[in-house]
Amino acid sequence: MMHKLKSCWTFLPYLIKIIYFNFYYLPFKQAIYLPILLHKPHLVKCKGKVIIESDRIYTGMIQMGIFRTRIFQNNGISWINDGGTCVFKGRCIIKNNSYVHIGKKGMLTFGSNSEFGADLRISANKSITFGENLRMGWMAIIMDTSFHRLKKRSGEWRDGSADEDKEIVIGNNNWFGLKCIIFKGTRTSDYCIFGASSFLNKDYSNNPSYIMMAGNPLEIKAEDIWRDTFDDKL
Repeated sequence: MMHKLKSCWTFLPYLIKIIYFNFYYLPFKQAIYLPILLHKPHLVKCKGKVIIESDRIYTGMIQMGIFRTRIFQNNGISWINDGGTCVFKGRCIIKNNSYVHIGKKGMLTFGSNSEFGADLRISANKSITFGENLRMGWMAIIMDTSFHRLKKRSGEWRDGSADEDKEIVIGNNNWFGLKCIIFKGTRTSDYCIFGASSFLNKDYSNNPSYIMMAGNPLEIKAEDIWRDTFDDKL
């Protein structure tokens, strides 16, 4: 285990918080491997649960706050769990200057082999699920809540579901360009690409797979394409 830690030397200054986080949230047989590494962690609130659902547990399989994007601040990861549950299905990378918030009853699930770019903002108050092999560009905002309710002029609360929290479900092998906003009620198909600054707030799961969507409102711009994250070098 120490050999693996040396290969992740950038995390060593935060080893005390890493040990605390792992042994606080995980069963001993998982925590002993330190599968979750934190870079410059800001542990604002550590309630709720963290669960790793994977047959293979190893040091650094989950890395949060890692400084890999130098045009963004090296502010690590801010973790705010008010009592909800976070599930990791396998390898997950969240890069620098990012914030993860889970509400009191929130559910946040990361699929295996997922990577999130710098300046990420996630707020899961109901349920957010990411499929496997996901790639998320810089400055993404993902939230399943409006945070605030609206009133009528009469002073009564607005009726209907417009202000309710709604789950987000992202398919497998999705790639999002930079500055994407994923709002409550979003669902996507497998093998989809979304262009930079895409705004998603609907159920797109009836669309075919292997497409690229872009524009505002989103439209299908290309078909029969996908990003192979295992064969992805320029």
